[in-house]
Amino acid sequence: MAKRIVLCLNPPGDKRYLRDNYCSHASKAHYYWHPYDLLVQAGVLGQKHEVLGLDANVRGYSFQKTHQILANQPFDAILFLTGAVSWKEDFRFVHELVVRRPGLFVCTTGDIGIARSTQLLEQYPWIDSVLMDFTVDSLSRHLAGEIEPGEELLDYAYRHDGAIVDTGKDKKMRRIELPFPRYDLFPSRHYTHPCARRYPFASIMTDFGCPYTCTFCITGQLGYKLRDLDNVLSEMHWLWDQGYRELYVKDSTFGVHKKHHNELLDRMMAEGLAFSWFTLSRANVLNEALIEKMARAGCHTVQIGVESVDEEILKNVRKGIKVSQVMEVFQLCRKHGIRTLAHFTIGFPGETEESALRTIEFAKVLDSDFASFNIATPRLGTPYRDQAIAEGWTDPGLDVLDNSLQFPQINMPQLSAADLWRLRSRAVREFHLRPHYLWRTLKNAASSRELLSHLRQGYYLFAGLLRGG
Repeated sequence: MAKRIVLCLNPPGDKRYLRDNYCSHASKAHYYWHPYDLLVQAGVLGQKHEVLGLDANVRGYSFQKTHQILANQPFDAILFLTGAVSWKEDFRFVHELVVRRPGLFVCTTGDIGIARSTQLLEQYPWIDSVLMDFTVDSLSRHLAGEIEPGEELLDYAYRHDGAIVDTGKDKKMRRIELPFPRYDLFPSRHYTHPCARRYPFASIMTDFGCPYTCTFCITGQLGYKLRDLDNVLSEMHWLWDQGYRELYVKDSTFGVHKKHHNELLDRMMAEGLAFSWFTLSRANVLNEALIEKMARAGCHTVQIGVESVDEEILKNVRKGIKVSQVMEVFQLCRKHGIRTLAHFTIGFPGETEESALRTIEFAKVLDSDFASFNIATPRLGTPYRDQAIAEGWTDPGLDVLDNSLQFPQINMPQLSAADLWRLRSRAVREFHLRPHYLWRTLKNAASSRELLSHLRQGYYLFAGLLRGG
């Protein structure tokens, strides 16, 4: 077996980019959580290879400084994280690295790789492979020279014997086990999250992907896999022993597999894992029994995609929820002491000025503890992008994309890009500047650090509006 020295790199950037779990966008309010893909894949690679890590983005390193730091590092392979928000500048940086270090093996992972794995290998001959699932060992085996004749590695596109082999996405339901993430390679105390109550926090995933198929989200294109619970609990105990007391449970839809998630909660309580934690879920998945158990097991915040108050729009994007479910779930979370972060999106098919204004009013009535207002983005690899191109709402050549801070990339017949930005800005102002909301947010801060975090996030959020993105 060939043993390599692999650098896991989150590249520097012109902005603070969140490239994570095959999603990417610029941070709206200067928060920055773990590049979880790299932490997990570093653990996978570390079973056969020596691994180095550098998050140049969270450290705020310039392109030049990052090159200077890497000049003295003894690696012969690199896995770099990228995303549609920044991929062109990421590729330029890594290509410069390849020029300075001939013979370097290069693998990339990120949302653009899901959508364009073969095209990337065809267009960029200095890239050796594309990883489409950070939980698999395909890259590790490739580097070790363990490809059997005729074998196709899972979720992996690569060069082999002068040809490009692209296995595409493996969407079979499987149960997986993961090694412990390599927190030692990344600066845990630099990472923040608007929902975190204690620092430093750790990230953990008990499943991968999502069984739902919303047209605007790439997560449903990843397939869905459950992680072995003994493996999950083992990692939780290890994190506890490392001193972590706060978890970001990164399951895309916590509670969707009722047996799996209920057993997880029961075991966390039975085994004395008194973490405080936050997660993501859906209005059509949560119910009172699950919410009550989540609260007893330490959950303090749940993020839920609401998107729109218009049920025809929700149907258009295959969201699969009803407004009545949203109202009920948010009330139940409040009843059991769990904070909520509601995600809203303006500009989906069927959106009008009137429907967007009704969604803004609904957000204020729903009165979640936090709210995120986004503009519909034709993300690579999604059915919504195909529709937007077919309808002439967006330029098919546009492939640097961000739904958080960048000026809108779609023009609809009834709403221009300028209209969408105006409505999104109005939503941010009207929701966050309510005296009731401001007082509650400051009053309920659990610590001086959380209070300062809220103030900092508010500053950057509104500064982004003034800059026009």
